[in-house]
Amino acid sequence: MKKRLKPALFVLMFAVLLWQVAFCAQKTIKFQVDKKYPPFSYEADGRVYGFTVDLANMIFEQDRYFLQISSDTWENVYRRLLSGEIDITGPVVILEERKKYILFSNPIFTRHVGIYTKKGFNRKIALDNLSSFKIGVLKADYTESLLSKKLGVKKYFAYPTVEDVLKALLAGKIDAAFTTQEVANYFITRNNYTDALELKVKDIFEVKSAFGISKKHPELVSYVNSRLKLLIKNGTFDQLYNNYFSVYSPYYYERQKNQIVLSILYVLIMVFFASSLTVLVMIRLNRRLRTDKEAFEKYAQLLASNANVIVLTLNLKGEIIYFNKFAEEITGYKAEEVTGKRWVDIFIPEYKREYIQKLFSKIAAEKVVNGHENEIITKNGDIRWILWNNTVVEHSYLNEPLIISTGLDITQQKKTQSLLEESYEEIEQTNQELVNALEILNRQTEILNAQQQRYKFIVDNISDSIMELDFKSREINFYGRQKDEFDVESINLKEDHISWLNLYHPEDRGKVLDRIQKALELKEENVEYEARVKDRSGNFRWIYTRLKIFYDANGKPEKIIGVNIDYTNKKLYEQRMEQLAYYDSLTGLANRKLFEQKLDDFIEEALKADKMGAVILIDIDNFKDINDLYGHEMGDEYLVSICKKIDEYLKTLSQKSFFARVGGDEFAIILDDLTRKDDVFMVCSDLKKIFEQEIYLEKAEREFFTTCSMGISFYPEDGTSTKEILRNVDMALSQAKENGKNDFQIFMPYMLTRNLKKIEIEKSLRKAIEDDQFVLYYQPVVDLDTLQITGVEALLRWISPQKGMISPLDFIPVAEESGLIVKIGELVIEKALKDIKVWEQKGAGNISVSINLSARQLRAKHFESKVLRLFEKYRIDPGKVIFEITESGAVENFDISLRILSFLCQMGIKFLIDDFGTGYSSLIYLRRLPIGGVKIDRSFISDIAYSKESRSIVEGIILMAHKLDLKVVAEGIETKEELDVLRQMGCDSGQGYLFSKPVPKDEIEKLILQGRILI
Repeated sequence: MKKRLKPALFVLMFAVLLWQVAFCAQKTIKFQVDKKYPPFSYEADGRVYGFTVDLANMIFEQDRYFLQISSDTWENVYRRLLSGEIDITGPVVILEERKKYILFSNPIFTRHVGIYTKKGFNRKIALDNLSSFKIGVLKADYTESLLSKKLGVKKYFAYPTVEDVLKALLAGKIDAAFTTQEVANYFITRNNYTDALELKVKDIFEVKSAFGISKKHPELVSYVNSRLKLLIKNGTFDQLYNNYFSVYSPYYYERQKNQIVLSILYVLIMVFFASSLTVLVMIRLNRRLRTDKEAFEKYAQLLASNANVIVLTLNLKGEIIYFNKFAEEITGYKAEEVTGKRWVDIFIPEYKREYIQKLFSKIAAEKVVNGHENEIITKNGDIRWILWNNTVVEHSYLNEPLIISTGLDITQQKKTQSLLEESYEEIEQTNQELVNALEILNRQTEILNAQQQRYKFIVDNISDSIMELDFKSREINFYGRQKDEFDVESINLKEDHISWLNLYHPEDRGKVLDRIQKALELKEENVEYEARVKDRSGNFRWIYTRLKIFYDANGKPEKIIGVNIDYTNKKLYEQRMEQLAYYDSLTGLANRKLFEQKLDDFIEEALKADKMGAVILIDIDNFKDINDLYGHEMGDEYLVSICKKIDEYLKTLSQKSFFARVGGDEFAIILDDLTRKDDVFMVCSDLKKIFEQEIYLEKAEREFFTTCSMGISFYPEDGTSTKEILRNVDMALSQAKENGKNDFQIFMPYMLTRNLKKIEIEKSLRKAIEDDQFVLYYQPVVDLDTLQITGVEALLRWISPQKGMISPLDFIPVAEESGLIVKIGELVIEKALKDIKVWEQKGAGNISVSINLSARQLRAKHFESKVLRLFEKYRIDPGKVIFEITESGAVENFDISLRILSFLCQMGIKFLIDDFGTGYSSLIYLRRLPIGGVKIDRSFISDIAYSKESRSIVEGIILMAHKLDLKVVAEGIETKEELDVLRQMGCDSGQGYLFSKPVPKDEIEKLILQGRILI
């Protein structure tokens, strides 16, 4: 087994690598269609339109394929497909003889062949006497092949287009037209031939049509089939098909007429029902008035019991008389444990009991006391804060006055308030420290200004030390408090007239000498500079020096007097402030602020010098796991170690680089003055290897290794501002993560377009949630042995007032990424429960409803509590609901999923694993999860009738599931052959277009009440 597994893994890894490389660039697909075959395809104003063209645009994703669309006569199109000059065309009738030369996708629709004549054509025409008539047919079309080979008609008239065939029929050149009904109906409706032509013999042949694919590109078959599956599943295909064909079909108008009649009949029935109900209500009204008091009391009791606030009834002594369900949930006490006992003895801390007892007296006196806050102790010892409203109720039917108290749990608000107060105190403390530092600096400045105004130069500037340099005597003297701190004895001007420079730091000597020499050349009198001076301990201190140069009558320097101010502490403070402002305290790397400034400079220089650079944004994959499992201290140690390795690597590069930490586990690298883009790809490959190396952490006493995802953007090619480059590189990083992480991705312009589309969809989704633009369609689930409908699957549809029905493929990924899927999922569950309630009232209460759950929805906070409240609200038996989850959704955060699923299963809700076989497919997880069955993915069903491999896989899944006592549902059943094979294998249930496509609530009700599917 291991020998077989290694080659398989190698092939899989190689295939993934090839796919990732191919994904970096769009692949051109040559798609050519018949230019005169509406509504499937036709040319107008230099462009190609039609059902097949729109369907191809939906199938081929824009970020992976560039669809090059063209048109020609059908003869030329088919010839080019055979020779491989084009990649794909459609629609093509699936014929056995054609399978020798081209490949076919799954069928996309069924075409019907009929015979058309003029209205009033009295001669009998049938299949067995066609040879006696002048028959017209489309040249080189499958109808010509059917006419000549299937029906044996050798003499006929062939025309280049169907429209030409119909025109010949109108002109009397032929007696009948033998052609495709869908195309003929289109031209008859469009050209207003309905009064002149009629369909004499319909549905002679039914033929399947599909996309025809060149044998040079067999990989397109599986891709087209998978995309078709998605479009059919989410209803987009049906919408497109109806847009093109419904309005040109006589059956469409007949169905509309029937729907109008049924609607009128429905309204009359409802009017009669309403009238009857009114009479019944009037009869019972008097009886009901007599029981209003009792009903109201029961309602009040029900309301108090189920309110999401604490509701108490106490006497004036503070003894508990009534204690509602929410109070039980908050405190942990059952009503029977506290009834008859004093409130303060159970729930109030001892030091506050006297105060609360006085509060009861205040309530008794004032009758109403609202807005009172106090803490209570729960059964497990927790402290919770409650906001109380209290009212004293007195009535003749009460034995004594009672206090009605309602309490709102504000514990979370109190915690938030406490955190805000702590944060505010920290900010205030930091602000005060900064204010104190600023006051010190201001005072020093004010003192210096006062001295300058009060005294002349030397007196004004007496500070730390004064230096006097005499050029004639070649002597140097120091005065002031710190003169003894410097090694003045080492200076001997008589031997070396610039030996005084030895006091300065080697890096500052040249700067100081140049400044003084320049002043002497220009005869300047005042000179200022700052430099580092060495003290007797060998340490360097920052000195700010102000010199006064005195010249003789000839302009030669006589003496220099300088005031040296020690501002080492200030310089260190400035450096520390700069470090805090521009550098990361953990890693010592530049922070985001400094990174953006540097990037500004690099981009500006690149624009001036016509250079190229790149930004690499790095994100550590699953870094959160280290923090969660081992603590933030281990995470910090890992960040320091990995940054050190990256920094050492960057120093070995020939390119100019800049490395910064721009987020928690995000880092950015600037590579400037690049000669070619391939250099960046090599750097990214090396960085991946660095992350994949093990790093030993001493505190954890173990090795760690991670992977990273990277985004790349080139400047100024991708943008001429820091904002643009950072936006682009962030999108590239997101794409790398979507591709499976542990990879790098270059920014491509389509990412920006897609990102803008995501933003627009997310904005529209929020509006759709507010306006309730979502509806549910349902597809029946059928017992494969009896064809009885046992359940339905709820499928979400978004109907926008502006755009109509929007494909789930477009908005579900955005909803998942933005988190809106949680709110949308709640809406789906609530709508489904409402519909179940309606069906129960109509006598269809034995039907189960399957609802899809996303992984994010399952992990949402308080998900199980929200589900429980919805079931209580609509009073639905949980056993009628099945939640469908994917394998990956269930296995991700497995412990959490197991807890939630177990809780919901105890309620009676059932679970199915959706798309089984496409995810983890782990028997360990199947055994541990409380699931009732699996759904076999359509990808295994689509070729089960003729593929031994698919049949073996499906048979294995069914056998395994039954051994585990699990039910099996097959989805996507479309043919009678697939149904027969699944029946032989013992599959329990199924759904698919063979039984019914997803339909609105009204239509599914008819099928449910019908009970059994007829095929």
